[in-house]
Amino acid sequence: MDSSESKLRRRRQPKSADRPADAADAPKLEPAAAKVPITFDTADRIIALVLTVLALFTRLYQIGRHPVVTWDETYFGRFGAHYINGTLYSDLHPTLAKMLIGLGEYLSGHNGTFTYASGSVYPDYVNYVFQRSFVAVIGALIVPFAYRTCRFLGFGRPAATMAAAFVLFDNALCVMSRFILLDPILFCFTAMSLLGYSGFAGHQHQPFSAAWWRWLVFTGVSLGCVISSKWIGAFSVSLVGLCTVEELANMYRGGMSVRAQLKHWGARIICLICLPLLVYLLSFQLHFTLLNRRGTGDYKMPSQFQALQRNNIIAHQPHDVAVGSQITLRSHMPGVGLIHANATNRFPDNADELVAAGMPGKQANNWWQVALGMPTKGNDTPPIRFIADGDYIR
Repeated sequence: MDSSESKLRRRRQPKSADRPADAADAPKLEPAAAKVPITFDTADRIIALVLTVLALFTRLYQIGRHPVVTWDETYFGRFGAHYINGTLYSDLHPTLAKMLIGLGEYLSGHNGTFTYASGSVYPDYVNYVFQRSFVAVIGALIVPFAYRTCRFLGFGRPAATMAAAFVLFDNALCVMSRFILLDPILFCFTAMSLLGYSGFAGHQHQPFSAAWWRWLVFTGVSLGCVISSKWIGAFSVSLVGLCTVEELANMYRGGMSVRAQLKHWGARIICLICLPLLVYLLSFQLHFTLLNRRGTGDYKMPSQFQALQRNNIIAHQPHDVAVGSQITLRSHMPGVGLIHANATNRFPDNADELVAAGMPGKQANNWWQVALGMPTKGNDTPPIRFIADGDYIR
């Protein structure tokens, strides 16, 4: 035993020259990014297709069973109708998701006259099933997007399928996707942003290749869409921004040449800053192009904007205030609104004088007509007389 143990102790590993050729010539391990499964083969496509069909089933099954305006459908359904009749409205959210809802209503044949009052039954001329289904299909896309994102992050097929199944059977996502809401559209664009950046990160070992540029541009467009749908989409922009800062910092610490770093900086500035900003501005440009008629939200816009509306009173009178112009007066105090008066609200000691007060929103009693306080002498009054400093008007 002693002699055998000593032989074992003296035994050494063969040198590299003595090893088999296949072991000596084995390639070195590539970086982790290169091992990420970039290709999407037939098995992945089949899994994604099955997940998509299941997502559509869970979102569309008996979607028209409740024919009543439910929850925030009263807001976003009405906002979508504004894009059909072209009347301007005011809302705190950006415009893209609401324009997509309007597109779904337009494709359903809606004429824009239904007011979507909360709790009211949908009339026969409103195809609410199609409108809900349009939003539900958009919301269902997050399931295959989740699967593809997980594959880019290095998950195996079983793990990626399980992660997508969590999204597929999430009760909150299923419920919200079955109504005319902004959230399913927001979730879809958020999933697109994560998918785009994970695909871009999966091609880091191929910088400036066609696939690298394709995923970078896709990420920028997705970020523009998510921030143009709801302000909470800024969190997606922040996430991609922080990851980008970390990438660029690693390039600096890794000793990359200044010229190469500038190229990476320029590509990201164009695609991840300028491109989302362009999508955001174009969504508002389209918004104001479609809403070219006077509506409930024009009182918050300046007179120069109101003059461009088709059926606005300001569009048919001089740009500057003149005698006979119809105007609205706003209080200098914030939050008061427009000066309002009506025939029933008068001073108790003088029935000929009206009480004026600030009222939020624009109504018929917000309009005032400018008249000269003193009659003019003779017939030398020009056809259009603009109000000048020192004029007494009433």
